Amino acid sequence: MKKRMRAFVGLALVAALGLSACSSGGSGSNSTSDNSSKETAAENKGGDSAGTEDGKSVAMIFPGLVTDEAFNQFTYEGMVKAKDELGIKTAYKENVTQDEQLEVLRQFAQQGYQIIVGQGGQFGEAVSMVAEEFPDTQFIFSVGTDTFDLPNMSAATISYSDAGFIGGVLAGLTTKTNKVAMVTGEFYDTHRAMEAGFYKGVAYVNPDIETTAITTGDWADTVKAREACLAVIAQGYDVLFPCLDAAGAGVAAAAQDSGNVKVVGAVADYAKDYGAEDVTAGSVVFAWDELGYLEAKGEICDGKSHVLGMSENGIRPVINAELTKEQQEVYDAAVADLLAGKIDLSK
Repeated sequence: MKKRMRAFVGLALVAALGLSACSSGGSGSNSTSDNSSKETAAENKGGDSAGTEDGKSVAMIFPGLVTDEAFNQFTYEGMVKAKDELGIKTAYKENVTQDEQLEVLRQFAQQGYQIIVGQGGQFGEAVSMVAEEFPDTQFIFSVGTDTFDLPNMSAATISYSDAGFIGGVLAGLTTKTNKVAMVTGEFYDTHRAMEAGFYKGVAYVNPDIETTAITTGDWADTVKAREACLAVIAQGYDVLFPCLDAAGAGVAAAAQDSGNVKVVGAVADYAKDYGAEDVTAGSVVFAWDELGYLEAKGEICDGKSHVLGMSENGIRPVINAELTKEQQEVYDAAVADLLAGKIDLSK
């Protein structure tokens, strides 16, 4: 598996591959329809006919590719599941850059789609602006919590706070040097919440553990992620907690190259999805597919903010390391306290 990870990073160096991140703008404007049509979603002039016989229709806008094996793909697959079950008409546009957001949102609204979802933490302002222009259309700001006080705009996300806390507990139980680091592309509000939760999770295990957080500047660049992680590893940090998209492979590669560093993954299952069984202590897997499914079904269109945490099965912890009896007791107590509301992650 180690050879596989190194080959992946090497390929990124040669081909300059970069899949768009769950919370950053894409690098192109690739559009398509999810209804086996040769027309693109942006070109479909369906108007009021955009819905099926019962009038249900949903369009999603993604900052990255729906084949990224991460956030974009999983939320897209949730929408496809809703389509297959309910016969909802669906459409999407992928790889949408920040300066394209308003235009794409307006196009879908003009085509008559009843629910329009902006997938990613950078969509908030654009969604709110278009939601004001189309008060009879339902909009969802996904991976966000702000509804901008608009009755036709809802917000939905996985609990980054819960994920950060559980990740922090696992990191605290894993470290040998008492130095752990969170790694992300850049900080949006959700990632700040994850950082705060991570710090509290580490402190739950041992308040004397040194904790830091770094950004790579890119959600998909494996080379940047690997180099950033090697820098903190050189400072004695022996557990890495990445919240990235494709760039997570670079974090795993850095841990493998260092020999004595472990990874506690976030969002994806790092042992399974990145082939990093040898260095993965565990992961807090995000149920993005469930989020996309609920959004497409229209269950979140109520003008409120929805957060799927541990109690809502939005987070699925996976433990790969063999914990001692004492460590398992600490972990179980942390999860129980979180579910019981004894852990304050609001600040």
